Formats: sequence, C-alpha cells, structure tokens
Amino acid sequence: MSEDLVEMKTDIALIKADIKQINKFFGKVETSIDMMAELSKNVAVQDEILKNMNAWVQDIEERVETHRKEDAERQKIIGERLEEYRKSSKEDHQRLADHNADKRKEANDQILREIRQMNEEMLKKINEQNRRINALENWKYYMMGVGAVLIFILAKVGIPGLWG
Repeated sequence: MSEDLVEMKTDIALIKADIKQINKFFGKVETSIDMMAELSKNVAVQDEILKNMNAWVQDIEERVETHRKEDAERQKIIGERLEEYRKSSKEDHQRLADHNADKRKEANDQILREIRQMNEEMLKKINEQNRRINALENWKYYMMGVGAVLIFILAKVGIPGLWG
C-alpha cells in the first residue's frame, strides 16, 4: 500500500497542479472575457458616438449646403441691386451732367451778353472821348490860327506902333 499511497499522493499532487493550471487558465479566460466585454462596451459606445458624429456631420453638411444656396441667392440679389444702383447712378450722373451743361450754357450766354453790353458801353465812351479829343484838336488849331493872325498883324504893324 505504500506504493499505492505514494502513487495516490503523486496523482493528487498532479491533479492539484492541473487544477492550479486550470484555475490559472480559467482566470486568464475570465480576464480575457472581462476585457472582451469591456472592449465590446467600448466598441458599442464608439459605434454610438460614430453614429452621432455621422448624424452631426450630415446635419452640418445640410446646413452648409443650405447656407451655400442662401448665399448664392443673396449674391444674386446683391448683384441685381448693385446693377440697379449702377444704372440709377449712371442716369443720375447723366442728368447731373446735362443740368451742369445747361447751367454752363446759361452762364456762358449771360457772360457773353454782359461782354457785349460792356463792349457797347466802351464803344460809346470811346466815341465820346474821340469827339472830345477832336473838339480839343479843333480848338487847338483854331487857337493856333488866331495866334498866327496875331503874330502876322503884330509883325506888319510892329509892336512899337501899337503903343505909341
């Protein structure tokens, strides 16, 4: 029996060692299962986050597309308004240019009338001065003639004959 006992002890020791190995294996399996469960949870959470992010990105893309369309419409409206303002400005500029041309023409005509009037007045003054100058020249020649006659008479009669 002693051999049987030793054999049994050996078998029990081997079984204990096998049980320890099995416990280690199942501990590792259990740890792996826990890790896989945690990874599964993380993947599920990540999947939900990814779905939410996809929905959020899609929502943003829709908003961006909506804004692009609105911006295109706004640009079209702004372009049309700008064209209207440009045309209106061009018309206003043309009216202003025409008005300024009319005012310049009126001012030029007024200046020409005043110049003609001044010219006529100057001609009247010049004619009056010419008439007066001619009168003075005639008076000068008359006085020269009277002086020449007096000198001739004095030369013929003699100065001492006048007094004595």
